[in-house]
Amino acid sequence: MIKLTDIIKESKVSYLTEAFKSKLLRQFSMNNRGSLDRDLYTYLATQGLEASKIEDSQIKKQSTLPRKGVAIAVASKKVTLYAKGNRYWESNLEIDKGTIVCVFKDGKSLWYTRSWRSKDVQVKNPTAYGAEDMKTFGLNKYGWQSPKAVKSIDGIQFYTISMEEDLPYMGAKNIRKLRANIQSGSWKWRTDADFKRENENRYEDAIRKIYSDPAKVKAVIKKTKDYANKLIVGLVGGKPNAVSYAVMKGIKMDPKSERDVMRALSDITTAMNKFYEKLDYYAQELERDKQDRKRYPDNKYMGREAEKRGKEIAQMSNTITTGAFARIW
Repeated sequence: MIKLTDIIKESKVSYLTEAFKSKLLRQFSMNNRGSLDRDLYTYLATQGLEASKIEDSQIKKQSTLPRKGVAIAVASKKVTLYAKGNRYWESNLEIDKGTIVCVFKDGKSLWYTRSWRSKDVQVKNPTAYGAEDMKTFGLNKYGWQSPKAVKSIDGIQFYTISMEEDLPYMGAKNIRKLRANIQSGSWKWRTDADFKRENENRYEDAIRKIYSDPAKVKAVIKKTKDYANKLIVGLVGGKPNAVSYAVMKGIKMDPKSERDVMRALSDITTAMNKFYEKLDYYAQELERDKQDRKRYPDNKYMGREAEKRGKEIAQMSNTITTGAFARIW
């Protein structure tokens, strides 16, 4: 079973920089020109390297480009990179000390691309098909991306990270590669405990807003809330139960498939978020009904909107508690 506590969460660079043990990597990942972003760390994780576990003492500073490991090329002083080639729109570029120019692996530039269909980072040869969409990590300055060109920069320095398998930060291949919190609207969570806490909070808020219950909504809310909690505990909390088994079977979810799990968790979160949004509308209708009954005490058709909304909530609850989360919009 996939447990969210074993997932790398790389949804934002700010989160990554807070997680780094290395001050150098935090510095390299700040929002300055040529800074490193999560795409590099996403790729390195697929190679077994857990960037958050690297310490400064494990990063070697040298003046020559190494043949092995990951090397981050950094300008040690202000320098001008002159325009190359015959592209008229290219111009000279003055860069400051500390600018990340390029990143290399085993002495070669890391050229990468990422499809809009997927979060997966693909490192390829720049002469391969689709090269027009490829770029290098760091400054990505045309003409200053090859090993030869970068090595010629005055004062360039290389910060090298070894990728020997016995090093303490080499273990990311054993970690699932889902890199974002499950979220929908304002609902965001990482563990089954997070989900349950937020679910309980929203349940209490919903109950407090309801002063009367013509459609027996309270019981429906509790039923749906309890069901969702059992489901999440079963799917990602490491405690499979009848509810989680039934859902996995019903939607043909493979608990070992990242794609299946991610899809299911996203659908569940979205469905519960929509459910609580519907409850907000219900609470508003109750208040309006109360006012309408005061204004028009002799009109039996006034003050009935909340009842209709309550029936909609019951229908949504039935959909959720039968595992048909994807049908909630």
